[in-house]
Amino acid sequence: MKNIVLIPNEQKDVGYAVTKEVIEILRSFGARIYIDEALPLVSDGVTLYSAASFPKDAELLLVIGGDGTMLHAAALALQYDVPLLGINMGRLGYLTTVERSELALLSRLQDDTYTVEERMTLSLAILDKDGHREELSFFALNEIVASGMGHLADIRLFEGGESLDYRADGLILATPTGSTAYSLSAGGPVMEDSMNAVCVTPICPRSFFSRSLLFSADAVLRLESLGARRDGLRVTVDGRESFVLKDTDALEIKQADKKVRILSLQPKNLLRVLCTKMKMNHF
Repeated sequence: MKNIVLIPNEQKDVGYAVTKEVIEILRSFGARIYIDEALPLVSDGVTLYSAASFPKDAELLLVIGGDGTMLHAAALALQYDVPLLGINMGRLGYLTTVERSELALLSRLQDDTYTVEERMTLSLAILDKDGHREELSFFALNEIVASGMGHLADIRLFEGGESLDYRADGLILATPTGSTAYSLSAGGPVMEDSMNAVCVTPICPRSFFSRSLLFSADAVLRLESLGARRDGLRVTVDGRESFVLKDTDALEIKQADKKVRILSLQPKNLLRVLCTKMKMNHF
C-alpha cells in the first residue's frame, strides 16, 4: 500500500508534530503521500491535492485525530471506496486502531500485513404524507438521533407492520460501530463491530421499562413524531448532518448498500479494546 492520503486534525495534532513524524515513516518505505492543499502544512515529499481533484490512485485514508475526525473522513471513504486507518489523538478514539505510541506499526503498510473490516452503515429516506420518497445523500456510520425540538418527544417506531410509542428526549438508532458512542452513554449494549444489527436506545425515557431493542440489519425502521406541538423532530446523523423532520413526514432507516472499510494493523479483540480504550477491566 503506497498511495496514502493524510487527513490530520490540527486541533488534536498541534503544529502537525505527529503528522510530520508519520510522513517520515511513510516516506521511509517509498509511499506516495497526499495532503489537502487547504491545510497550512508544507513538507518535502508530499503531493498536494484540491477538494475537486481527490487522488484517483488513493489506497488509504490515514486519519490523525479522534473519532470525530474519523467520522468526517468516513464520508470520503464511502465516496471514493477507500479504507480508513486512524491514529488516535483524541481521548477515546474507539474508531481508531493505532495509538500515538504505536506509530512503528505503520511499517506494516509496506508489506500489506493488515486486515480490513467492513462496517455497516445506515441510509435514510423521508416519506411525506402523499407517499413521495426522498432518499438522503448521506449515511450513518455511528448513529441516527431523533430528538424533540428542545422538549420531550413523542415518537412512534414502526417495524414489520407493528409499532411502539416512546416518550423520551429522543431515540438513538445505532450501528454496531456506534454502539460504543451515544447509545452506550444512554444505557445501550456494546456490539461487536462485525455484527449486522441496529440498536434502538431511548434517551432519558419517561418509563422505568424502556430498554434498548436490537433489530436485524434487514429490518426497515420508520419513525414518526406524535408531538402535540407539531414542530417535528430534530434528526442528527453522526453528529454532523442535521435537519428537521416535519410532523407530517416519516423517516425510514435501513441498512445501506455501502460499507465503510476500516483497516487494522494488529489483531483486534472486543474485550481488549474495551479494557484499553474504555478502562472497563473492573466492573
